[in-house]
Amino acid sequence: MISEQNPKTRPVGRVTFSEAMRSWFAGDFDGCLALCDRVRPNDVDMVSQLALLRARALLRLGRPDEAIQVVRNVFVAHDTLDASLTAQMLLGAAHVRRGDHRRGLFLLEAARAASAQAHPTIRSEIALDIALAHYALRDLDGVARALDEVAPTADIVHARALQTRGWLAVARGDYVGATDAFRAALLRLDGCRQTDRLLEAHTVQALAILAAERLDHAAWLFVEQRARRLDWTASGLAAPYYGIAISASMVEEVHGRIDEALRWAGEAEEVARNEGARLFATCRRATVLRTAGEAYGHRDLVARVRRAVQALDLAAFEGDERGLAIALAIEVAASGDVLGARALLKRYDDLPPPSPLLSLTGDRRPVGFRAFADAVVADAAGDVAQAHQCYREAFQIFHGIGYARRALLAALRLGELTGQTYLLEYVDRTLRRLADRSPLRARARLHHALPD
Repeated sequence: MISEQNPKTRPVGRVTFSEAMRSWFAGDFDGCLALCDRVRPNDVDMVSQLALLRARALLRLGRPDEAIQVVRNVFVAHDTLDASLTAQMLLGAAHVRRGDHRRGLFLLEAARAASAQAHPTIRSEIALDIALAHYALRDLDGVARALDEVAPTADIVHARALQTRGWLAVARGDYVGATDAFRAALLRLDGCRQTDRLLEAHTVQALAILAAERLDHAAWLFVEQRARRLDWTASGLAAPYYGIAISASMVEEVHGRIDEALRWAGEAEEVARNEGARLFATCRRATVLRTAGEAYGHRDLVARVRRAVQALDLAAFEGDERGLAIALAIEVAASGDVLGARALLKRYDDLPPPSPLLSLTGDRRPVGFRAFADAVVADAAGDVAQAHQCYREAFQIFHGIGYARRALLAALRLGELTGQTYLLEYVDRTLRRLADRSPLRARARLHHALPD
């Protein structure tokens, strides 16, 4: 597993700049920084190149303030046009990452204005970072305009631009277009002169999430093939591996491969980057046990997660772990504790807004997640009218955006509650995309929602 493969030892003595750069391309950013410390620069240009590589590694590690300091400390060394523009570009990108979006965009626009004589790849990378700044500002048209300036010949930068088009499609609610863009980015990477393991891993993760939620079998087969060929040993790849493992657990669960679903949830627990992510993965394991009808194991696991969550500051987390309270509330309600579930939803409501780089204006998915959780809690409380209303809202949202897995879960319970023909027909059509041993098929037959 990835956690066991990560090398802990580094070369001793003098190393070359090329070795440090190879470590960056492999996704081992801590290793890259360690190797940079062992490179002995023999001229001003090498001082500049080392600083720029360190800054790139620090940005990948989410340490923008340190990246800014590294670039500024040796600004006098960036004496060529390409080096000085790259330095200004990295400063702009770092300001965007630290939340100073307009300052970052100003620096990037200034770099673009001075880049007429720069190398075409430098100009393309500046355009890409401008697109990311517009993304942080929620100016989606600005994102598209900037991406149009990235040259198809810009190698990895062009692959990154295709990935960004995927996120642009996600921001616009076009998940089919996003799937196509992420796939195109991975295929473009295959033709690049260099590799970028983190870019590849994050793109596979993004595609995995969409494939799992959309019940897109072809996309999932592509994800499996790409994930198998990736070298996951670099420490910087643990986060995307976690996301792929969570998605794999969902796919295996919905098809009835319970042992595999539990195994993948366990993989996610092992590589989780923090306690919130680990507990989110444990909660995923509890969901699988509930689906499999393992009531005792489910209750025991949910109780353990609840005890651990009580001591956590949920506001300190970003990403999937922000949804821990909602995911756990569903499992707590399913185990019969309505008041405990409502308390968890209250904790979720009290969270501060997420980072603009990790949230999307107008994104209906969080509304759907919350509506489904409210439905499960109302259902457990015996409030059929409220449960019906919330399940319907969740179904309409997820069906509207093509999140077939979640729409199916909402429609199946609505069909059980109401017996409405259109819901049963939707369940019938969607279940035909799943394996015969899917527990959802068995549940639908039990409630006459699917013919034998």
